[in-house]
Amino acid sequence: MKDKININQLVDETLESVSKIETVKAPPFFKDKVMNRITKEKEKEIDGVRYLNWFTPKYQAAALICFIFLNASALLFNTNTSNNYTEEISDFADVYGISSTISDTYIY
Repeated sequence: MKDKININQLVDETLESVSKIETVKAPPFFKDKVMNRITKEKEKEIDGVRYLNWFTPKYQAAALICFIFLNASALLFNTNTSNNYTEEISDFADVYGISSTISDTYIY
């Protein structure tokens, strides 16, 4: 029971202290000044993030064309060398006698 009395007493003291709080008078146009400062800071942040301004659509198109050209040339080069690769592997296998042709295969 003592805890309830203490709690009730503490609640009453807290409520009384809240009633003693006085209102604060702000200077005129305080909110407007603060809002103007906040918007100016946001504008500065937006201006500072633009590090790719030079990458305009014409440069994007040129980069895309270069990218496609490089990919196509790499693809063509890779398909041309795949035939050479198989020939080189078969030559290597013949030199070292590890050819996998049917006539050379021995079953023990």
